[in-house]
Parts: sequence; C-alpha cells; structure tokens
Amino acid sequence: MPRKLPSDSIGRYGPRVLVSMLVVVVLVGGAFYTARLSEGTPRVVYTASLEQVEDESQGSLRVDINTADVEELDELPEVGPSTAQSIIDYRENNGEFRTVGQLEEIPGIGPATLEKIEPFATV
Repeated sequence: MPRKLPSDSIGRYGPRVLVSMLVVVVLVGGAFYTARLSEGTPRVVYTASLEQVEDESQGSLRVDINTADVEELDELPEVGPSTAQSIIDYRENNGEFRTVGQLEEIPGIGPATLEKIEPFATV
C-alpha cells in the first residue's frame, strides 16, 4: 500500500483549515471590536449654565452668606462645619457681608477657595 505524503493531507484538508482560520480571525476581531473599539467617549446629552438652571428651578441655587445657617454654608465647596461656623461668627461680630469677596477675611478661606465658592454664594 502506498504511503500518503503530508502534502496529500494539506491538499485534502487545506480548504477546511483555511475556512477555520478565517472564522477564528473574524471571531477574534469581533471580540476585540466590542471590547475596545466600540467604547467611545461619552457624549454630553445636556448642558446648562448656572443661570439657566436657576431660571428653570424658579429659585436660587446660591447660598446667601448673610442669612444661611451652618448646614447651608456647609454645602458650599471647600467649606466644612468649622469654616461654616467661622462665617457665622464673623457675621455676628462684624455685621453682614457687603460682598462675597469678604469671605477671604475668614481663616481658612484664601483666594483659591473663594474662587470655588463665588459661583454658589451671594449676599
């Protein structure tokens, strides 16, 4: 009986091997696409300015530093309970604030902190 050469096997199974390799390439490519490439950056669906949100809410989103209590002042950025109490103590000792900028006179509130507070505070 004649012996089969490896080239006979390649000729006989070659199309099946080629199709199998193509299927594997397509599956791996699809997996890569769904895992990596389809993850785009999130799109912004809605944007609004502080003024637009205030208009829509029919109220003020700003904290009045002349009338706010500790809990309301604590909601301001970079203001904790002790700083909020310091604001109230300053207000009781020196009268109402004339400007939001006067908050810099409170220990712990510097220019960088004031810049974060200003959009959310009013007098």
